[in-house]
Amino acid sequence: MQTNDNGEAISLPIASLYKHWITADAVKARMLLETHAAEDMPPQLVAEAQKWSQVQTMAVFYGLFYVVIEGYRELGLKDESIDALLEAHDYESRLRRFRNAVFHYQEDPFDRRLIEFLDAKDSEHWGKALYEAFEKFFAKVLPIRQTVERLRNLEADKA
Repeated sequence: MQTNDNGEAISLPIASLYKHWITADAVKARMLLETHAAEDMPPQLVAEAQKWSQVQTMAVFYGLFYVVIEGYRELGLKDESIDALLEAHDYESRLRRFRNAVFHYQEDPFDRRLIEFLDAKDSEHWGKALYEAFEKFFAKVLPIRQTVERLRNLEADKA
């Protein structure tokens, strides 16, 4: 069985949860990529398309990020920083509704559940802090550095 930096056993469910975090993280990384547009497209239209692409990518990120929160809860995991953030305000329930509005068909493209999370005071700061708390949590409980080092060594041995 795998162990973390402290020699504690790692369960497959935590590794599975990390897979969901990696998926959300990959989408987050895509948010700032530029939208490709035809060369003859007016610059103002390109700029608007870029904004909408970022907004839609952010919506997918938040939806996927909620899956991580959901899994964390289902697994009964505990982390002081994560738990404090999840208990703050009603952001978690707003984010759950946001996720539902993103990943389930809605007739209204501007469903109120999208707006209620985004308009909640400091929701962006809460999301960033929670994201960073999860990043630290996974670094603490999973052998990420050891795995990367082992893979590097395997590649070096092949060369």
